[in-house]
Amino acid sequence: MSYYGVGERAQLAFAAYSLGCVTLPGTLIWRALQGRSGYLPLDAAFGTAAGFAVELPVYMLARQADLPFAVLAWPILTVVAFAAVPRLRRFWRGNGERMPLGASWSAALGTSFILISGALTVFRWNPLSGRNYGAMHVDFPFQFALVGEFKHDVPLNTPWVSGVELVYHWYVYAHGAAASWISGVEPQVLIMRLLPVPMIAVFLLAVIGLVHRITGRWWPGNVAILLMLVAAVTVPSGWSAKPMDAIVFIDNLWVSPTQTFAAFFAIVAIYVLCGIFQAPEGAERRRPVPWIVLAVLIGAMAGAKATFVPMLICGLLLALFFRLVQRKRPGPELPALLISLGWLAFAQLILYGSGSQGTEVNPLQTVKYSVLGRAVMGTQNALNDWGTLAALTGISLGACLLGWASMAGLLRRGWRTDPIVHVMLGFAVAGLGALYILAHPGMSQTYFGRSATPYLGILAALGLAALLPAGKRAPGRFFAVAALGAAGGAAVLLVIRATVGEKGPVEPLAGFTVEQATRPYLVLLAAIAGLVALVVVVALLVKLGRAQVLAVATIAVTAIAVTSGVVTNRNVWDALTSGKSQRDLVSDTSVIAMPRGAIKAGRWLRDHSHPRDLVATNSHCRQGYSPCDSRDFWLAAFSERQVVLEGWSYTEPAFSTGGLWDRTLYRSTFWDPALLQRNDEVFTDPTAERVKDFTAQHRVRWLVAVGSVPVPDPDRKGEVWASPELAQFATERYRAGDVTVYEVR
Repeated sequence: MSYYGVGERAQLAFAAYSLGCVTLPGTLIWRALQGRSGYLPLDAAFGTAAGFAVELPVYMLARQADLPFAVLAWPILTVVAFAAVPRLRRFWRGNGERMPLGASWSAALGTSFILISGALTVFRWNPLSGRNYGAMHVDFPFQFALVGEFKHDVPLNTPWVSGVELVYHWYVYAHGAAASWISGVEPQVLIMRLLPVPMIAVFLLAVIGLVHRITGRWWPGNVAILLMLVAAVTVPSGWSAKPMDAIVFIDNLWVSPTQTFAAFFAIVAIYVLCGIFQAPEGAERRRPVPWIVLAVLIGAMAGAKATFVPMLICGLLLALFFRLVQRKRPGPELPALLISLGWLAFAQLILYGSGSQGTEVNPLQTVKYSVLGRAVMGTQNALNDWGTLAALTGISLGACLLGWASMAGLLRRGWRTDPIVHVMLGFAVAGLGALYILAHPGMSQTYFGRSATPYLGILAALGLAALLPAGKRAPGRFFAVAALGAAGGAAVLLVIRATVGEKGPVEPLAGFTVEQATRPYLVLLAAIAGLVALVVVVALLVKLGRAQVLAVATIAVTAIAVTSGVVTNRNVWDALTSGKSQRDLVSDTSVIAMPRGAIKAGRWLRDHSHPRDLVATNSHCRQGYSPCDSRDFWLAAFSERQVVLEGWSYTEPAFSTGGLWDRTLYRSTFWDPALLQRNDEVFTDPTAERVKDFTAQHRVRWLVAVGSVPVPDPDRKGEVWASPELAQFATERYRAGDVTVYEVR
């Protein structure tokens, strides 16, 4: 982190906050709720979930009372109580056992891989300082603004359009606000670097814990982590690393902290649900504590990300369906389903205001946005060539499923009736289904696919474990055939990438025919059929059992997906060994879309104004974009103040102004043109009466003007330049670059 601009003080402060104010008290609470201590890494992982779940309501109450540091009361009181009360002291001790090194190292290596991948895909293009300081991902200022909102206020308003209700999954930003108050670390540093790190680490530990709870073995958890990180999508094309990729789990873990936060709560909720399923019938299953914990976790998940609870409901419905098919009475699936439906109703009605945020049912649109889809169909539009869409969707889905071939093992007796398997299967299928059925102007439907990926990996690992039962040592010839199949799978993929899949489209838009696009995938399917047949024949010749024959066949197919993941991530190794700087880089599409001096001016205003002060500005569009790109959030982000009207994207009223193909994500028309005109006239044509009336009506204390020069620069597009005459009617307090901060007299 030091390499990417995070100072040692910030790292130490955040680590102290995470461990002392979340993980430690949460671990003590988790152990008390379980009634016992377990393996320390797993207790710490699940305890972190408990800590997050407790921190959220406590912080919101403290913030409402205007005492944000009062959030420190809960970790202090928790630690004191567990130290002072004799019955609670035993929870300071673990169970005396250590996790196997393989399990610990798989979580550690997985976390390291995700951090390195994040560094090379996010950190190096989004510096915290230096010459390209302002060229950050468009969503980062949006997220800083939300953290700033929760640092200073509880009424949930959209920071960049005052008076518009915030209908969004905002829980992680309240967590970021608490972290910023306690650690003193800037929201920018938390969002762009630190906040997701503990979530990622404990998520991978929770995966190992869940698989161990189901199988009683450790190695399937290692397999699950491998598959979810590198086997999500199989790419037989050598010309692009991600021609049809939309479900890679590790994508956007920093750009979308809501996804990271919710994924963590989801895996812990399923772990608790698994324990409820495994409890004996009768009084043990009716114990209230696990149900209370489950309800709290699902509630946290509902406000952390909108995609997760509907997927969990689909999983529970599938489990209930299989229970009824077996002519059994409804089990824990039914109360868990009712709890989930209750939280879904709360989230949809309260948190999201019954809005859709631009999401609509429009099948097969996702592939239009992929590299391969653009190469075949050109620029995205509303026209639907259903034959082409079906063909591309088919190869996209097939490429997503090759890594999960070992799920075939779940058809074995005992596994095909396991309700937790049904829940995860329904969860994953719902995610893949939503990926191809729903559409959103910002491709938000892809988060359903990303949410499904970990559970597909877990199910595949469980399937392999089902084919290799515990207590039955596989013979040496099994490993020999499995190695042969894996080597054959790797060879198949590499040969196809170097031959039929090597040549890309002549043009990025409409440079491929459907036949050219699908040929590598069809050749791959034919090669898989031949490879599986060969492996099965060899396995039968050496007299492996039926389960072992199926295992080596699925390993051969899975090796193709794993090889694809390794090859397409080769850029990580190349970057690490290149000897070149991997920070403060500029891509061909990098644009410093904020005015010069924006960050300095925003932070000056934060430091010299009251948190309840309202601000007006003439900045509504990202600079350098024409027509207007209204994802302009820098002032709300760095001042941590409410703005009458800055940008207006990512709001329900903005989405309602257009449809999927109207670019409403970033080029919508503001829904109140009269307010926009009155706001801008204060800056472009100020008079004493105009400034007085507008600032009094909206209770504006500060005016932040972009421009304030006699002649606007014609090369600066998408800007409403301010008049220097504004200084006659407001007091200039600060100037940085193109930004001037005025205080209303």
